[in-house]
Amino acid sequence: MIYKNTKQVLTALHQISCLTMTGMSQEELARTILETVSDALSYDRVALYILREGTTLLEGVINVGCQVSVKGLKYDLERDDCVETRVVRSGEIIQINDGADETLFSELDKRRNAALKRSNCVLVPVITDQGVVGTMLADRSFRQKEISAEDIEILEIFCNQIGIGVANRRLNAHNQQQIDDLFSLQQISRQMSEVKDLAVLQQLIVSRGVELGGAQGGWLLLNKGQGTKLVPVSAFSVSVDDFWTFDIRRQLKESMLTGQVLFRSGTRILTGGGSQQGGTLSLPLLVGKRDQGLLVLLYRELEPPVNLNVDLLKIFVAHADKAMESLIFNRTLIEDRDFRESILRSSPNAIITLNSALQITSHNRMSEKIFTSLNPDWQGSIFTLLDSSTFRRALTLVGGRQQSSAQLEMCQNCTDPTGDCTPLSMNEKIFFVNVTSLGVAPDGDRGLLVLVQDQTEKCKSDQEVERMQRLASIGQLAAGIAHEIRNPLTGMNISLDIISNELTDHPNAGKLVAGVIEEIDRLENIVSSMLEFSRAEMLEKSWIDVQNLLSRWFPIFQEQARRMEVDASLQLADSVLPSVYGDPEKLKQVVINLGLNALDAARDRVGKVKIELDLGNARGPELEDDDYSETAHPEQPWLWLKISDSGPGMQRAIIEKIYDPFFTTKNRGTGLGLSIVHSIIKEHGGRLEVESEIGTGSTFAVGLPAGEAQPRYQSVENVQSNTYN
Repeated sequence: MIYKNTKQVLTALHQISCLTMTGMSQEELARTILETVSDALSYDRVALYILREGTTLLEGVINVGCQVSVKGLKYDLERDDCVETRVVRSGEIIQINDGADETLFSELDKRRNAALKRSNCVLVPVITDQGVVGTMLADRSFRQKEISAEDIEILEIFCNQIGIGVANRRLNAHNQQQIDDLFSLQQISRQMSEVKDLAVLQQLIVSRGVELGGAQGGWLLLNKGQGTKLVPVSAFSVSVDDFWTFDIRRQLKESMLTGQVLFRSGTRILTGGGSQQGGTLSLPLLVGKRDQGLLVLLYRELEPPVNLNVDLLKIFVAHADKAMESLIFNRTLIEDRDFRESILRSSPNAIITLNSALQITSHNRMSEKIFTSLNPDWQGSIFTLLDSSTFRRALTLVGGRQQSSAQLEMCQNCTDPTGDCTPLSMNEKIFFVNVTSLGVAPDGDRGLLVLVQDQTEKCKSDQEVERMQRLASIGQLAAGIAHEIRNPLTGMNISLDIISNELTDHPNAGKLVAGVIEEIDRLENIVSSMLEFSRAEMLEKSWIDVQNLLSRWFPIFQEQARRMEVDASLQLADSVLPSVYGDPEKLKQVVINLGLNALDAARDRVGKVKIELDLGNARGPELEDDDYSETAHPEQPWLWLKISDSGPGMQRAIIEKIYDPFFTTKNRGTGLGLSIVHSIIKEHGGRLEVESEIGTGSTFAVGLPAGEAQPRYQSVENVQSNTYN
């Protein structure tokens, strides 16, 4: 033993042992160990060969004391036969000296020995927990000093230190690679979670799967439910059609059934008739626990690559599965949300949700139209919109789970505390309300759903239809009665004329007879009006310039108003208004009747009658486009004639009866004037509205469709009224 001293060797071993635990690179550690061996153990040359991880290549790492570098020198354990590869394969120590058996050396050994003048050296295996990972060559060929068994034992100690260092570096490298892989996987997962398009996500899954698996290419296969055929939906570095050239159906079926990751070698049938060998790795997916799929990676190798990290790919596939499930789920949620919102937007009813405190939590757009005080951000108590004792009781019963739902009809702004009034005024609305429980929310709050149907127009239409049916019945009765009464009246009138001529000598009796004749004439006028009301005449239709009709009629009306000490005014639009298609005599009768009624109402007060003609739509004069009814054909203009008086006004109860035959507030009226007007307007497809306020006066508005289109007229007996009272 030619060491300088034992303490020096122990010191060197201690230093090397400490270095193996540091972050020093493998090459730096190897150089330090080799220099220590060369110096402390008195060797001329020292070289280190390490097996590349996962391969059969033995590579020269570094050498000390040799003019020819071994770095980059490679031996293949399976093809090259030399002492270096034999040590790694067998784990044995091999010595080279002058007395060695030459049969132990291959031709490669002999050439290497001659070139490097190796005559006194030893090769010691470098061993770790994973087995032999390399060999160290220690040479004393120049010194020609014997390498004893004790020397070899000390070299083994140093090789063990090298093995520890290699194992530590590889472990650190593996750990770092795992950290890098997990970090990369985290980035990929985040990237997949941000994708909003399913096709883009599927392409990303295949490309990242190929990248993580170190594959040549890959496909993503999906099916819709159990038992259906797997279909390629995306591919990377290969085409979708290439998938069908591989005979791997059994592998895919087995992987799907067992849920295992499988690697199989396969044969690809080329278009030219040849074949190509390769390997495929199948990784099962379960998208949303409904659909199934596979990520298939293509390799050139027939065996799984040594560095293939299957666990990493499993984690990746799980993330990909979750990303697709989340995207499909979110897309379904968005579709469901859009569908529900479209229903809420298009619903003709107000839909309002309440919490347990009866505060409004949400409402649809129709709610804002029905309740004008609402806006998109409005929140508050439901009782600011709807309130009645019946409604409060319904909320209590449904909210307390005594009933699952409750329906009621209520009149908003009604003086009746029950909210169940039936008469309609201009400012009142009739609502059909349905209250339903929404169940218990996650926070324990018991919500309510309030569905409000605006039945105002329907109630008015129903009342109008009922009125028209009543009028039709009265008309038929009136026609029969008038026909039977008219002939006797005519006979009585003739007889009284004869008696009156014979009572010239009795003036008092003559006056009495004259009074009877006057009353009979009045009866005949009533009977004639009844016949006119009940008779459905054919309209003599033509295009009517209503402005011209009013201009010709108004001077006569104005003179009549002056004699009654009433101020009458006519206000026409500045522009030329469209014509109305109808019967001019009938429409003139409407104007005359409404004008005379206005004079009678205004003569007892500060007499004023105002007549206006303007352009509007089916809803009323001068309305914005947003106020058009969906069924009113907003493209068609309407003419609106308004006749206002400064009379005493009418109560709601009277307004409800003004169109009934024989209802009148005048001492000598027949009660048929407004009924006839109402029938004429209906025959022309128009509308008749009235607004009245006690002490202020009344306004009658006549609306008629105008323009080039000829309206469809309706008979009085079969009319669906649009009149608003």
